[in-house]
Amino acid sequence: MILRHVSKLSLLAMFTGAAASMIGACTANTSRGDLSGDGDLELTQDGQEALTCSSIPNVDTGRSLMVTDAAALARFPLQDVLGDLLSKAGAGPSALELYQRWWDSQNASPGAFADAIHCDADNATINGFPIQCPRNEGALASSDPFDSAPTNPHFMKPVAIVNRFDLTPTDGAHCGEYRIVYAKRSSGLLDRNLIILEAQLPNPHPECGIAACRPVAEFWASLTTINDPATRADKLESFYFDGLPGFAPALHPDHFAEGAGQIRTNQFMSGPNEQIWQLREFKLEKAFDGPGGAARLFFKPTTVKENPFGKLFDVNFSDPRTAGFQADFLSRVAPLIPPGSNINEIVMKTPDEFNAGQSNSQLSFVDPQFDNDYAVHLSAGGANNAFIQAINAEVASMSPPPPLPVSAAQVADRATTQSCGGCHQMSSNDYLGGFHTWPDHLSNFSFVHVDENSVLSKPLVEKFLPHRKAVIQNYLNNTACDACASSVVISSSAEEAGTLGGSTTH
Repeated sequence: MILRHVSKLSLLAMFTGAAASMIGACTANTSRGDLSGDGDLELTQDGQEALTCSSIPNVDTGRSLMVTDAAALARFPLQDVLGDLLSKAGAGPSALELYQRWWDSQNASPGAFADAIHCDADNATINGFPIQCPRNEGALASSDPFDSAPTNPHFMKPVAIVNRFDLTPTDGAHCGEYRIVYAKRSSGLLDRNLIILEAQLPNPHPECGIAACRPVAEFWASLTTINDPATRADKLESFYFDGLPGFAPALHPDHFAEGAGQIRTNQFMSGPNEQIWQLREFKLEKAFDGPGGAARLFFKPTTVKENPFGKLFDVNFSDPRTAGFQADFLSRVAPLIPPGSNINEIVMKTPDEFNAGQSNSQLSFVDPQFDNDYAVHLSAGGANNAFIQAINAEVASMSPPPPLPVSAAQVADRATTQSCGGCHQMSSNDYLGGFHTWPDHLSNFSFVHVDENSVLSKPLVEKFLPHRKAVIQNYLNNTACDACASSVVISSSAEEAGTLGGSTTH
């Protein structure tokens, strides 16, 4: 671990009083949450010190939204990042053991660590829904991801730094997500694994609403104006490890805990088990179960959000939650059919009680219950089943009605696009009815949105990034610099989604 990232308070103190108070009427929220090892985070008095109130640049996606240049990536070796999280949590084990225990969760007992979480602990279920167990990625429980030797196929290298300001809720409950993507060095079609650390950044002044997040948007936009890669790298390193004045560092264990951000994985490793391309989700937790009762940080498998278990769409599924899911889904139909042709405005919010513990990006011929092709599950009850009829009736009752027909099967296909599996491959080039066709993932083999060589997918370049740019540009252009008195113009679809950008998935 690099110790320069541990002492942030002295760095923040240099900025105190750097600008006149603009949000002095707001009381700073300095709570650090449950995983911190050293109590509350002493932030600077206000968040406005980071405001520049200068002219707003034309945001460059490669500098301000999806950073893949080598100078910046070199500042985020996985060992340093995990070590920093452990230090801030005041917990063990080592960064290497933390990583290995994480992947042992995809082994059946006894695994590599007898006291680690294993996927058969609850009869191979998450949230009461079955998961594939074991997974080939369990082999990583005995790997070293930090050894950068060319002969180490398990080395995890940073491939992208991602600004998701568009995920900021319209009420300013937090200030978006800030991500780091890592990829396993081996990049053969049958030996791939990527992980994404998705930190949710707290709003230090939630009582001021979304306007208090402006320093964060200004920071990312300002990177566009900096031509020197090393200087941009310095600023990104400080944002993630140390934080903007008045804001916590993006990298903090609380920002990956329950109720905050998450860690997601994109898995397709060869081995003795069925090779199904699959996505999983994890949260950070802390327990006092280390040697002698010492604090220990660990990755806990959890539900994959906006990813209902597929068979809940089948009227014949015996799970007691089926009727409740189908009734709830009817209330989600209208946001799945926004006006216009912007696929980023297709939205689905799924109550967590219905979410599965995995999301497949390809069909499983061994156990189709895992599949995320929701239209297939919907049709299992027959073409005239009551759920199909109810979806069709919900579409027909929309005011105004969709400009072009959208069938119940196409509504289910729209739901698939919001799952991880659909976002990555399953929905590629699907016509969704109305004005919407999901972007093509397959023509340039863009199975992942950023690959092992930091190459971006076609949907990301052509659809998702232009939308994210428009969101942050719109926010900056419509939010006054007086952070407690300003407002931002948002679309009705974003209001329904609860975020500036609409969809919460891609």
